[in-house]
Amino acid sequence: MSKSHPATAREAIILFHFADRIKAELIIASRLLGAVLPLKGEERTGGGRVLLEYLKGLEQEINLGSAQIADPEMIRVKTVITGLLGMADAGMYADMQEHLTWMLTIMTTYAQRGLEMLLKEKLM
Repeated sequence: MSKSHPATAREAIILFHFADRIKAELIIASRLLGAVLPLKGEERTGGGRVLLEYLKGLEQEINLGSAQIADPEMIRVKTVITGLLGMADAGMYADMQEHLTWMLTIMTTYAQRGLEMLLKEKLM
């Protein structure tokens, strides 16, 4: 059984914790991207730098999460965040939202699986 489907309450807590944290950070990244898109000139350059640094922090969080969520889909998530860093660095902001949305969907699914187990065990 994949770690994305928790077998114990401990696994469910860890899965829910990491997936929910990453999910929250993806929402913030999406909002930052939305704030950068309408900017022009130097404002866009500065906003893009902030977004890039935030994505670097998100990448670290994803790396921590992938150590706990042993699922092949997490490898794809790690690959996508690496690609997003390159896109942000190149100023390719218009193409980033669909990737953030995809990652958000994956993390929401993981969090839901953990929550279901916690509810089943009456821990939440």
